[in-house]
Amino acid sequence: MTCEQAREIPIVELLKHCHIHPSYVRGQDHWYISPFREEKTPSFKVNAKLNMYYDHGNGQGGDIIDLGRALFRCDTKALLEKLGSGFFSFQPQHFKETGSHMRRDVTQAPDQPAIQITGTKDLGNNPAITRYLESRHVDLDIAKSHCREVYYQVGDRNYFAVGFENRSGGYELRNEYFKGSSSPKDITHIEQGHKSVCVLEGFTDFLSLLTLRKPEPVRSDFVVLNSVNLAERSMDILRNYRTVFVYPDHDAAGNRLMEKFEHAGINFVDASGIYQNYKDLNQMLIAGKESEKQIRQQELKRSRGLRM
Repeated sequence: MTCEQAREIPIVELLKHCHIHPSYVRGQDHWYISPFREEKTPSFKVNAKLNMYYDHGNGQGGDIIDLGRALFRCDTKALLEKLGSGFFSFQPQHFKETGSHMRRDVTQAPDQPAIQITGTKDLGNNPAITRYLESRHVDLDIAKSHCREVYYQVGDRNYFAVGFENRSGGYELRNEYFKGSSSPKDITHIEQGHKSVCVLEGFTDFLSLLTLRKPEPVRSDFVVLNSVNLAERSMDILRNYRTVFVYPDHDAAGNRLMEKFEHAGINFVDASGIYQNYKDLNQMLIAGKESEKQIRQQELKRSRGLRM
């Protein structure tokens, strides 16, 4: 079996053969209890349309080759032999091109990283990336100051996403179908000369905070963890600030983040009260924008009624 043939195997089917079943399914997204650790809340996602996975617990993802090597603890050659041995019986699935997918004939070496950056551009060139940011209701001018359009390869397939650079030169990548990152994975530290710092789990929440506070900009430095598992890398940085504001998600991962800071002796302020009825800042931002839209629609209906 070749790598190309292996990538036609649905990841969902591979997991099924390993007796790993989804906890729930939402559209094309299949959510699993991670096969790599013990957990109660599903954090391992497979997008059946793209046939790619992302493990929110460790910030890693990729295609079936990447997953198979991790599951069976083997190299690419051994994995291909296993998948083609007849022990597994799969029905290949041909995946269609999507709005975030551009096909090019490229051969991938066995040891090539799962995600390879092929180029970047200023935001505003790619309408699909712009639409994704608009769907998250972040201010586009703010996003242009901190993000790039990133073009990358996974195997022999080409994709694009909004990218947020970390301090080591890797990118967090987001589009309508995918949430992942390129290597190296690291935190992002935005220094602006302030004595306070805001700590956020991901860059979408970072952009959401700046959007919400656009009328009165936040006068602070920022640390974006890009994964709660990278919190330890921020400790020495945070100890240099007089005030540390933390914006955790309202979930198990957010609770673990707060515990890590407490155990490390970081003197911080829990700032999550401002979105206490929402999971995170972006969810609150989206809810507020949708509410404003409904109010405008109601006002429009009333004004038309008066003209009649």
